[in-house]
Amino acid sequence: MKNRHRSGFAHGALALAVTLMLLLAGWAAAGSAYAGRWMEVSCVNPNRSAAPSEGWSSFGSGGGYGSDNGTGCGPGSSMYAILSSQAAVGVGADETLQYTPPAGSRLTGGSLDVSLYADGYGYSASGTAALYTPEFAYNGSNVFFQCAAALTACSASGSDFSGTLEIPSSRGGNLYVSAGCGGTAGYSCNAGGSEGAWSLVRLWWADLLLENAATPSASNIGGTLLDPNAQGTAELTMSAADPGGPGVYLVVVQIDGSTVYSGTPNGNGGRCVPVGTSGGTLMFDYSQPCPASESVDVPVNTTSLPDGQHTLKVIVDDAAGNSAVVYDATISTKQPAASSLGAQPGPGTGSSASGGNSPVGDARGTPNSTGANTAAQITLGMKRRVSRRYARRALRLPGRLLNAQGQPIAGARLDVLQQVKGSPKLRLIGHADTRADGTFVAKVPDGPSRMVEVAYRAFSSERRYATSAKITELVGAGVRLEVAPRSARSDGTITLAGRVLGPIPPRGVVVELLVHYRGRWEPFRTPRTNAQGRFKVAYQFQGGVGRFPFRAMVFNGQGGFPFSRGASEVVDVTTS
Repeated sequence: MKNRHRSGFAHGALALAVTLMLLLAGWAAAGSAYAGRWMEVSCVNPNRSAAPSEGWSSFGSGGGYGSDNGTGCGPGSSMYAILSSQAAVGVGADETLQYTPPAGSRLTGGSLDVSLYADGYGYSASGTAALYTPEFAYNGSNVFFQCAAALTACSASGSDFSGTLEIPSSRGGNLYVSAGCGGTAGYSCNAGGSEGAWSLVRLWWADLLLENAATPSASNIGGTLLDPNAQGTAELTMSAADPGGPGVYLVVVQIDGSTVYSGTPNGNGGRCVPVGTSGGTLMFDYSQPCPASESVDVPVNTTSLPDGQHTLKVIVDDAAGNSAVVYDATISTKQPAASSLGAQPGPGTGSSASGGNSPVGDARGTPNSTGANTAAQITLGMKRRVSRRYARRALRLPGRLLNAQGQPIAGARLDVLQQVKGSPKLRLIGHADTRADGTFVAKVPDGPSRMVEVAYRAFSSERRYATSAKITELVGAGVRLEVAPRSARSDGTITLAGRVLGPIPPRGVVVELLVHYRGRWEPFRTPRTNAQGRFKVAYQFQGGVGRFPFRAMVFNGQGGFPFSRGASEVVDVTTS
C-alpha cells in the first residue's frame, strides 16, 4: 500500500526551509547486493524515437476543476500532473506520476528530464513540485528535489525548474513526480500560479536504472551434440529460463574454450533488442524485455573438430547481465570416414552406420506502409518447428502484422529470409505484402532444413528490423533407389544404385542400405556418394528364397548436408 502521509506546513515557509535542510542531509542510502543491472527507457529512446511508458501510473486527490494527470508521452510530448489554478485547492492536494519497477528488479538510479512549476501560494500554503523515492512521504528520506513558492529559488527561474535530474542511487522503492499544495492543514493554494496551475510537473523522458539478482537456468538439455561420437551439424536443445529476471537475452556455446555460438534465442517481437547502452548497461523499452523462458535449438557444426573428447560449456545471460553456466561436461565427436564397397556380405551380416536422431540510424527514411510503427509484432499461423518431406519442402507461411495496440498494419512489405542449417548466414529469399487486415502469406521456395524468418522494417533507412518471427523447418533428405534386376536366383547378384538429392558436400554423404530380413530391417552396406550424390553397390544373395524389400536411408548430422533423416521408397526383389 502506498504511503500517502504528508507532514503539514506547521510554520509555513520556515517549515519548508527546515525540510529542505533535512533533505540535503538525508540522501545517503544503504548499498545494494544486487548483481545485474539493466535500464528501462520511458518516452524517448537514445536515438530520439518514441518509447512506451511501461511501469508508470498516476493518481491524485483533492484537486479542483481542471486538475489532472496522464502518462502518455513521446518525443515532444510529456507525462504531466497538474493542480489547476481554475479552483482553489486545499493543503494536502496532489496530482502524481508513479513509476513502479518490474517485479524482481530494484530501482537504483538513473536520470529523468522534467519541467517543474510551483508558483501558487496562499496563507500558510505553497505550491510544490517535488520528486520522491523510495516512498511518497514528505520528509528528508524521500524527497530528493523540489520547487516551492515559499522556499529559496530552486533555479534561476525561481520556483520553476527545467532540466535533467539524477535519481539517488540504491534507494529502491518507487519513483514519484508530484504536483502538490503543502502547508498548514485547513489552508489552501488560491493565489499566484503559472502555466494555469498552482503547481505542475512534466516528465519528458526517463532512463531508469534497475538491479536484478535473478540467476538464469536451463533444463532438458539434450540434442544430438550430446550423443556419443556426434558428427556434422549437431543440435543442442534446452529450455532456458530467467525466473524473476528481465528475461533470457543471450545463449553462448563454447567448445574447448572457443565460442561456436552466441545469440539471442528470441527477440520477443523486438522487445528483447536493446535500444542503446549506458555505461555498458543494456537499455530496453519494456518492463519484461526478454522472454522469461524460451526453448532453444542451437545448430553446432562439429566438422572442424578433431575426433575425440571435447569440453562443452553452455552459458545463459539475462538482460541484466546476470550469467550462469548451465552445462559444463565432456562430449565426443567422430566424423564419418570414407568407406569402401569391399566384399559383399550376405543377409544378416554387417553393421549399421551411425544415425542421428543492428542500431537504427537517425534518418529513418520512407515509412513502410501508411501506419509504419516500430512497436509492431508479427504472428505466424504455423508451429515454430515443422518437419516436411523433401518433395514438399516449399512453404506457404501465413501470418499477421499488428501494431502495439493490436491494430493491423496494411500495405507493408515484409522480408522473407532463411538461414540454412549449418550456415552462419541469413539470406533474403523473397518478400510478402500485408493486406488491409494485416494478414499475409509468405511464399517460401524449396529449400533444405533451415530457419525461415519473416521480418518487418518500419522505415526504409532503418538497419534493424522492428519485429520478426521465425520457424524452424526440418526437411527430410530426398533419396532415390533403383534395383536391377528385380528377379534373381537365390545365389544371384543385383545392383543397387541411387541418388541423394539436394546440395551435396564435395566429399559426399553416407548412405545406409537395408534389406528386410527375418522380420526386421537389416543394414548391410554404407557407401558414400560422390559429389553429385550418386552411389552404386553390388549385392549377392546367399541362398535366400522369397521376396526381399530393399531401401536406402540417409541420416542427419553429416557435415555440409543440411537435411534431416530421409529414406527412399521400398523396392522389392524376388528370388527363386
